[in-house]
Amino acid sequence: LFPPERELYQHQWESVKQELEHGKSLVVTTGTGSGKTECFLLPLLAQLVRESFTWPDISPVPGNREWWHRDPARERVAQWGHSNRVPAMRALILYPLNALVEDQLMRLRMVLDDDDSHRWLDTHRGGNRITFGRYTSLTPLPGREARSQIERLGRELNRSNKTYLQILNELQENSDLPPETRYFFPRLDGGEMWSRWDMQETPPDILITNYSMLNIMMMRGIERNIFEQTKHWLSEDGHPERQFYLIVDELHSYRGTPGTEVAYIIRLLLSRLGLSADSPKLRILST
Repeated sequence: LFPPERELYQHQWESVKQELEHGKSLVVTTGTGSGKTECFLLPLLAQLVRESFTWPDISPVPGNREWWHRDPARERVAQWGHSNRVPAMRALILYPLNALVEDQLMRLRMVLDDDDSHRWLDTHRGGNRITFGRYTSLTPLPGREARSQIERLGRELNRSNKTYLQILNELQENSDLPPETRYFFPRLDGGEMWSRWDMQETPPDILITNYSMLNIMMMRGIERNIFEQTKHWLSEDGHPERQFYLIVDELHSYRGTPGTEVAYIIRLLLSRLGLSADSPKLRILST
């Protein structure tokens, strides 16, 4: 998240300290471009690293996991069907706009899906990945699985994989391209979730969405498993280390009628997860 020579700003350090040492929820108010994102990402990632001590090693990757290479790709294989840990949404990052979701997605790719992070996770966390996913109207694919839809998703994943490999090749051959160009595109061998169906089966550790989509998700049966598995993970006995992080960025935008709407959505979310506002299992980080 930071180059080695860079130091934290005071408000970033205070955010990490207050959350990790004292278990406090936070509201961080500071100017644009002053590092608000780190005020919630650093405590969240620290918590995930701490919890991941308890994760069992991942099973060997099945040979058919990259199912979209088959032509035609008519049978989908679950992205994390070989994972041995309890799947759950450890954090929900809520934004008012899709454009902000896309920006955050790039930040998470830089932190969680670069080569150094993968090597560390392979060495110290048994090959697990910290998983994350964007769940918006741009996420493939809506509806339930059908052969035509599976073939469509296969084509999209194939195209996405070829684009990423092409970008890596361009970066090797063209030194003028900024290194962060690669993070504009998903890496299919990393922790980023491939599709809505994969997130419905095994909820990502970090789910990023907007409040409109969250409202829709809680009204439909197809996404019920995301909330049910998270509730089960939170309520399981003998795991005091488990915390659910609700992160609300751009908090100042939720005023008037939209603010009331979002307040009710959040109340419903907490109810679905079996949490109360003062639950020791809940952390709210807002900026």
